[in-house]
Amino acid sequence: MPTYRCNTPVGVLSQEQRNEIAKAFTDAHASITGAPKSFVSVLFFETPMGVDSGYPTKYFIDGSNRAGRSTETKQAIMDRQILALSKIGGIPRDSIGAKIVDSPASWSMSGGRILPEPGEEGREWYAKQAAS
Repeated sequence: MPTYRCNTPVGVLSQEQRNEIAKAFTDAHASITGAPKSFVSVLFFETPMGVDSGYPTKYFIDGSNRAGRSTETKQAIMDRQILALSKIGGIPRDSIGAKIVDSPASWSMSGGRILPEPGEEGREWYAKQAAS
């Protein structure tokens, strides 16, 4: 399942902004990959002042997806997500970093079923997931 962790300093984003960003991240992933929006998880983490977040920038989108997507696909997702965080959060675009880490589909489950490889889902598989 695609998961995106949006890391910012404490207090930068309001709840309304988080809701908008989560929707934009979800829309980006779903429209680019064709995956159902219900599969996407967006989490927010805040780093207190003076604490090292472990990321190279204080604004960072840390994504994880099933392996098998092209570099172009991952770059398109990151580009749209960075743009959304920048616009909605009022954060300079060049202050935001991002990455997407791949893991084998067989390491993930949805509805008690092992995920297929990207491109092997088929409409029937998506329909079963949506019905779960």
